[in-house]
Amino acid sequence: MDSVRKVSSIHTSGIMLMKTSKIRFGLLATTSFCGALMAQFMAPAMGGLAQAQEAEPTTVVVTGSRIVRKELTSTAPIATLGEAALKELGTTNTETLINNLPQAIPGVTGTVNNGNGGLATVNLRGLGSNRTLVLIDGKRMTPTSGGGTVDLNLIPPALIKEIQVLTGGASATYGSDAIAGVVNFIYKKNFSGLEANIGHSVTGLGDAKTYSADLTMGANFDGGRGNATLSLGYNKREALLQGERGGRMNFAYGEGCTAAARCLIVSGSGANVDTQIGNSINFGAPVPNGASVSNTNPNLAFGNFNTNGTLRPYIGGTVSPNDTYNFAPINYMQVPQDRFSMTALARYDINEGLEAFARASFVNSQVDIQLAETPIGGRNLRITLDNNPFIAASAKTLLNQLKVGSDPDVDADGLADEITVTVNRRLSEVGPRRQNFDFNSFQMLMGLKGDLNAVNGSWESFLQFGRVTLGQITEGDISLTRLQQGLRVTSTGACTDTTGGCVGINLYGKGNISGAAADFMRTRISATQSYEQITTGLSFTGDTANLFSLPAGAIGFAGGFEYRSDAFEFAPSQDLATGNLVGFNSAPPVAGDIDVYEYFGELLIPVVRDVPLMQELNLELAARSSDYNILKDAVSSYKIAGDWVINDQLRLRASYNEATRAPSVTELYSAQSNGFPTATDPCSANATQPLPAARIPVCIATGVPSGSVGGFPANAQVQQISGGNPNLKPETAETTSYGFVYRPSYVPNLTVIMDYYKISMIDRIASFGGGAANVLNVCYGTATVAPLSPSSTYCQAITRTSGGNIDKVFVTLQNAASSENEGVDLDVAYKFDLKNVGLTNWGDLSVRTLFSQTMKSDFKPDEISANIACTGLFGATCGNPTPEYKAYTTLKWGMGDWDVSWNWNYLSSVTDDAPGSVRTIEEVGSKNYHNLTVVKALGDNINLSVGVRNLTHESYPIMGANASSSNNGYPATYDVLGRTFWANVGLKF
Repeated sequence: MDSVRKVSSIHTSGIMLMKTSKIRFGLLATTSFCGALMAQFMAPAMGGLAQAQEAEPTTVVVTGSRIVRKELTSTAPIATLGEAALKELGTTNTETLINNLPQAIPGVTGTVNNGNGGLATVNLRGLGSNRTLVLIDGKRMTPTSGGGTVDLNLIPPALIKEIQVLTGGASATYGSDAIAGVVNFIYKKNFSGLEANIGHSVTGLGDAKTYSADLTMGANFDGGRGNATLSLGYNKREALLQGERGGRMNFAYGEGCTAAARCLIVSGSGANVDTQIGNSINFGAPVPNGASVSNTNPNLAFGNFNTNGTLRPYIGGTVSPNDTYNFAPINYMQVPQDRFSMTALARYDINEGLEAFARASFVNSQVDIQLAETPIGGRNLRITLDNNPFIAASAKTLLNQLKVGSDPDVDADGLADEITVTVNRRLSEVGPRRQNFDFNSFQMLMGLKGDLNAVNGSWESFLQFGRVTLGQITEGDISLTRLQQGLRVTSTGACTDTTGGCVGINLYGKGNISGAAADFMRTRISATQSYEQITTGLSFTGDTANLFSLPAGAIGFAGGFEYRSDAFEFAPSQDLATGNLVGFNSAPPVAGDIDVYEYFGELLIPVVRDVPLMQELNLELAARSSDYNILKDAVSSYKIAGDWVINDQLRLRASYNEATRAPSVTELYSAQSNGFPTATDPCSANATQPLPAARIPVCIATGVPSGSVGGFPANAQVQQISGGNPNLKPETAETTSYGFVYRPSYVPNLTVIMDYYKISMIDRIASFGGGAANVLNVCYGTATVAPLSPSSTYCQAITRTSGGNIDKVFVTLQNAASSENEGVDLDVAYKFDLKNVGLTNWGDLSVRTLFSQTMKSDFKPDEISANIACTGLFGATCGNPTPEYKAYTTLKWGMGDWDVSWNWNYLSSVTDDAPGSVRTIEEVGSKNYHNLTVVKALGDNINLSVGVRNLTHESYPIMGANASSSNNGYPATYDVLGRTFWANVGLKF
């Protein structure tokens, strides 16, 4: 562990030197590549632009393996989507298409506002976007966040030829981050010609508009020895507020009516625009129905200020009308985005058997989110009472009930000069909270590849540099210290402390905060972050045919070496770093770097060939050793797989993978911060007495002197330490899959592929314990029925002083969680010519269905906690819905210049994950989304595409207390925009 401590102590100082070298490399590479590219475009060989075309390879490399094969076969489940799939949906964002796949649980999309960090993500099998590796032509894409997540906004759709999605562990082939699987974007190559597209979409209500334009040009030169391609793209997504859409989206909802007859009522946040005062006030008479009563006394309720500074009982969100704040109208229903991309590709045959290749890309993506005005949510604040001119006399009398013995009363008139109150207030006078995310991504790849004739193979070396920067600006939040300063006022309403130009704050009633007071509180938050990655590698592939062969054939092999360096830095402004905010959480600075040296190898061994019932039997082996600077020992991943070709019609396959994911920069190096939440020490005199007998030995074993158990006083608050953990170890996953590929001879052009999968993770990295109070309760048995053990991870998170008092409770990231995912995937494709059924000259018809059954989607926070099963569920625990059954079907008819396609996306029903809580919407029924596309070729060079998404206008499920934080439901899973029309004009020359 000494090496770990050394790395964590020097990473912040070493990053600057590393960064300087990376920038120099990036500038040199960019200059060289752009100069070469311009020279090639200016070459006389450019001549005329030929029709766009691509040469078909005689061999292929399948995602999940580096061994060259003669046919597109794999021992692992792979879903392949072609360029046409993007065009059939008329979408300009790749995450929209991928999230339609049954293997994906939607991540962040363009209709997710609250929780959108400006990224678009993919989340295979629901294991998290940081466990899904994103590749471009088999090479890693530079991550965007310190957690290793890739922003799909930074991939230009115009260059995509194909998307290959491999689910299950692929760490042996590609390294860390591939536990859930791999999404490999295959770019167009050897493009020759010019292609331009202009697109537009709009909903049936005339809102949520998008615009897109791209231009791709390429040419062969020097007699076909080389090719250069340049692609430019622009996309714009307009903002749409929930209030602009109106109708049911114009309101936030809560649970109302009765337990026997639930209903949604217009509700919202308790942090309202009037100011709600907590701590339970005795109004001297029974309060109205719906008032938030703290106990059984009918006179007690939370207070709510009127505009004139008087108090009345606060009416909660269980009746209508009520005093809650409707935050819905000001939130985005569609998040605005502007994206510009530029990608250049080049290759050149230096001589026969030796090729140079390069790729450079730049993408700027700007995304805005908007949240309702800053809430002061249940904060304890010190306010002036006796001489406060903003509070009516009757309200002062009521609030005076909340004074404690230490509150001063200098003039001895019975009213405390100052008191502490719990405040819920929506700062509507300050304006909404707005965040702008400005991403700039640059990635450069250069390499050489050549033939290895001695082994009938090839070699490849490459050097890749990537840098993603983010400039983040947040407006509309306030300074917590200035808020507190402005609440202590004189009898004239001026601040008692005028430092910094303080303006007294009238918090007591809607609209009472003056413009000057709002300006005094308001703070502008900014932050910058960068992620730099350098990757270099050397690999080779071939077979043993020229050396020896087994009876069934030659052994195929691949191997090589890779080095990767990742460096991340997050630099927030002071208020953001220190948490001097009200509307957002603190974000301390983070900086760190990770280096890894990796060696890998693969074998494809033909075991049997051309015997009865065994046309082929092949064994596939792969292994990777990874030596990280953050770990004491190297870690390994491996794969054992095989396929059995019974005959030309039936192929069976199976694989077993042990995959790893090393902790990311932010998981390791996020600054640890302390807090002091309220918690009861179960071993102290403050705990309920007498202590259970089973708890006493655990108290002693965790540091309480034996004579003090249950007898020493303890503070009402404990020190909680949260943040990253430099001692994290890699996560490990075991992936098993087996299935078949069936192409029956009696039904030509029919393919049926079925695979079973199981992914079991251990040592999964997750925030520990749910907070100090829960850690204490679980360790000492007040919140678990499991046998108590001082060696449990909960007890190990607690440290005590020599006197037995709690020193710290650590809730940093831990390798404590585990998960298990299990299911079945089915891929059925069929194509036939309609003349075979008597419809001569009617073209051809093709159909493809991707179907998935999720049999298990379980998560266990630690060895003590109960298992959380999320199959067929949604809600506060499971989050986005996990339907048991999902299907994506495409039916396509082509005849002459016409192509018509119909897409059907099916999601089975889901239920709320909290059976003990009664909700109005306990179940969301199955959803069927239909999309229709028509493509017409207008001559040889122009294509017109028009379509409708969500043709039948499938309703969006609106929920109350069990909705996500965006758009009254789950907009990443269910279409919130409704029927959308789109059109695209494409030109090819």
